[in-house]
Amino acid sequence: RADLIVAMAREHLRHAAVTDPAAWPRAFTLRELVRRGGETGPRRPGEPLAGWLGRAHAGRSRMALLGDSPADDIADPMGGAPGEYARTAAELQALTGRLAELGWGAPG
Repeated sequence: RADLIVAMAREHLRHAAVTDPAAWPRAFTLRELVRRGGETGPRRPGEPLAGWLGRAHAGRSRMALLGDSPADDIADPMGGAPGEYARTAAELQALTGRLAELGWGAPG
């Protein structure tokens, strides 16, 4: 029922897409959605979220879900050094900030 499903890695995205195949058009890894949203452009004024996600989804193939992808997966720092956690946190902050700008407009 979620309007948007955001995963950290393709593995998580595969699980969502297999569990609910109808979710595929609105399920992305965070990196993928930021990349594709940047390519298709930000959400237009008055455009429903589903419309913007549809533009970001256009041209995707379920075959892309196979395997891992350094372009789409965010490394899990679990068990790593503190610096790895800090790098992941910084990456998540940057990506979620960019997603907010693309999907909901830049602040101010």
